Amino acid sequence: MKQYPHLVSKLFYEPLIITPARHAALCRVLESRMAGQSVSVMDDDDDGDEYEDGDYGEFGTDAIIPVHGVLIAYASDIPMSSCGCGLDEINDMIDIAEDDSNVKRVVFDFRTPGGSVTGLPETAAKIAGMSKETIAFTGSECCSGGMWLASQCDVFYATGSASIGSIGVWCAYLDVSKAMKKAGENMQAISAGKYKLLGAYWKPLSDDEKAMIQKDVDRIYGQFKQAVTRNREIADEFMQGQIFDGEQACEIGLCDGLVGGLDELMG
Repeated sequence: MKQYPHLVSKLFYEPLIITPARHAALCRVLESRMAGQSVSVMDDDDDGDEYEDGDYGEFGTDAIIPVHGVLIAYASDIPMSSCGCGLDEINDMIDIAEDDSNVKRVVFDFRTPGGSVTGLPETAAKIAGMSKETIAFTGSECCSGGMWLASQCDVFYATGSASIGSIGVWCAYLDVSKAMKKAGENMQAISAGKYKLLGAYWKPLSDDEKAMIQKDVDRIYGQFKQAVTRNREIADEFMQGQIFDGEQACEIGLCDGLVGGLDELMG
């Protein structure tokens, strides 16, 4: 953990809006890197090519903003691979599209499993406040944090086989106290403040700490659901972490329609 303290703090100890499968892939890569092996998320996942970097583009009066990869406040926060999608970069592209008088419509191309909560509500608000027509599209994956952002667009289109949803929030806390005890290790910590050592990896969470974390997760979950239902009516039963294909997503109201691909939408 000494090699990647910042990344560990992002994968654990903070509320997450990412699919558990993608979180597991990132953890496997982290473990491999810490063991001195050169492995990336692309190597770990056959579908990694979905998260190749994309560039801002303008086609006639349309602007395309790519939202590809794990959502993070700054892409540099995931130094071990190129799988990060910096929200700061998305914000910059939004500003470019807004300031360009030739752009009449902004299309967000989503290929993301979600990511960290930090910075995401602000980017969602930025999308919701745009003065131009906004369209969300996914031909692959728009889950968790991606769904939060996509729901702020005026309309949302998807291909029939795309993966959409995963509306929920979770938090992972690593407890290695049993392994340390088995190894004969005993951490001695002196602290001030009842919750100063909340989430310390050498001890289990207390009931009070669990309740505190749950309250925070519930609060963010409420914000998430409120954002998703801003432009559309979605039954609460469909906002319990499930992932739907494009056809199902349209049936329950997460998406507004099906298209064959981005080219069809642009055409």
